[in-house]
Amino acid sequence: MNLSPPFRAVGFLGGTFDPVHEGHLAIARAVGVHFGLDQVRLVPAQAPVHRPAPVASAADRLAMLRLAVAPYPELAIDTREFDSRERNYTLLTLQSLRAELPEAALLWIIGEDAFALLPGWHRWRELFDAANFVVINREGSGVSSHWPQALQAAVATRWADSKQALTVNKAGLVCRLTLPPQPASSTKIRAALAAGRADDITDLLPTAVLAYIARHGLYQAGDYGS
Repeated sequence: MNLSPPFRAVGFLGGTFDPVHEGHLAIARAVGVHFGLDQVRLVPAQAPVHRPAPVASAADRLAMLRLAVAPYPELAIDTREFDSRERNYTLLTLQSLRAELPEAALLWIIGEDAFALLPGWHRWRELFDAANFVVINREGSGVSSHWPQALQAAVATRWADSKQALTVNKAGLVCRLTLPPQPASSTKIRAALAAGRADDITDLLPTAVLAYIARHGLYQAGDYGS
């Protein structure tokens, strides 16, 4: 991978990363390899618009991300949503990325369940002007017939005819990528930690992240108001 600018194609995986887990890393790395990307950036949200507020602080989530990506030079962290004073709308993030990387193909990585909700996002049709979309679905899941009609119509002419198309076109295309199911879930991890069952999730977190959580007492029962 070419890890020095100018970049040809860059992937982005957004989320709260509360906490970052092995599933996040596996998806980011798999997309990077599949499309031959120059880099994949994890983009933590400061104040997500479409989901509950994170449990851990921004500082703790960023520290855990740094520990998680340290072994993988092909991965990077992009803190622009942390640094922004505006709401964390994906469109604004992509427009900012496009301004930084005007000639690169941008690939926004998103789960199929989240992609199906796209028509509820801020100025969602403009998202396709800023990036390509890599829609991650699980092995054995059905086709996209459950997507809202507006979304199906919007992507009908945007399907990429090859994986190379997403790296030579700067924006506007959609591709589905099937990956093995990931057992890791931030919700599952937080629940296990709050219940004092850290041993149940040791395989779901990077060792350094689990150690950080233990050292700082994160995700205890009191964090949930109980």
